[in-house]
Amino acid sequence: MQETLSALLQLQELDRDIFRAQTELKRLPAERNVRKAEIEKRQTRLAEVRHEAKQVRVRIKEIEDLSTQHRQRIRKVENEAAGSRQDMALLVAYQHEIRTLKKEISTSEEEGVQLVEKAEGLDAQAAALQAEIDKELALFADFAGNVDREFAAAEKRLKGLQDQRKARMSSKVPPEALSLYTRLLSAREGVAIAHLDGRTCQGCFMEIPTNMVVRVNRGVELVQCPSCDRILHNPR
Repeated sequence: MQETLSALLQLQELDRDIFRAQTELKRLPAERNVRKAEIEKRQTRLAEVRHEAKQVRVRIKEIEDLSTQHRQRIRKVENEAAGSRQDMALLVAYQHEIRTLKKEISTSEEEGVQLVEKAEGLDAQAAALQAEIDKELALFADFAGNVDREFAAAEKRLKGLQDQRKARMSSKVPPEALSLYTRLLSAREGVAIAHLDGRTCQGCFMEIPTNMVVRVNRGVELVQCPSCDRILHNPR
């Protein structure tokens, strides 16, 4: 069993680095995606602001068109009223319509002024967002380039480690021992074997019973820590 444990320890030296490289290969794209998502969120907000500004301007145009129509109607009614001075009832009706149209024009123009201010505010907001996005895109381009280089380096490092692992893999390791080691490797973040310092497991820093220490020291079986499940090894 000492031969098995020795072979697993040799694998552990590489597997710790392999796990780090694999973690790096997961972390780098994840970080890039987070940064990209932040930019896309800003771009979505920019599109919303621009759309809102466009809708405001559509409303401003509607108000302008309506005011123009009202003014044209006022001129027409004034002309008709000028020719109907003898018909007091009709004249009163014309005057009422003119007052109503002028009031609507005044109300619309007040709304139009407010909408123009709103549109200008939205334009300023859009310009600020665009400036932020442009800056973030420039930074992201540099960041993405660094990620690509680091990713390629991690891939190369991982391949080299995996090649070394294949060369180091011993046929003397029993399948059940290798299966246990592999399961723990995944479950314990690349560290399947823990040193034993006195009665303390250096993987989880919990003490183990004395009888387990004796079993570890005998070296006739693989003994697992009851707390973290790692294979225990006494580096005497």
